[in-house]
Amino acid sequence: MQIGSLPVFHPPPLRLDQLTRIGKEADGQIAGLPGAGGLALPTHTEAGTKSSFGNFLDQAVAEVDGKMHTAAAEQAKVLTGETNNLHQAMIAMQEASTAFSLMVEVRNKLVESYQEIMRMQV
Repeated sequence: MQIGSLPVFHPPPLRLDQLTRIGKEADGQIAGLPGAGGLALPTHTEAGTKSSFGNFLDQAVAEVDGKMHTAAAEQAKVLTGETNNLHQAMIAMQEASTAFSLMVEVRNKLVESYQEIMRMQV
């Protein structure tokens, strides 16, 4: 789909279950590492719950998903004629695109780091 001569970005669907599973596995592996006895994850004092890498990933994916929904809503408003703020819709779409790209790059670095750790000899 295009708006005028500008292509509209349609990212592939997010796989939240995969990211959550990887985060939970990473939490368990960090706790089980030799020499990680002094390694503790920070806790949230206001909720009294322990934060984890899986929770961090959930929040990050939810934030990116929110940006995607906002961009889609802005795009729909422009296409239906509800508003004529094309610049606001384009800004929202670029923000969502950048956030998604950042999330993919962070995922790639995490997978690469995990693979490097798995290749280490003990």
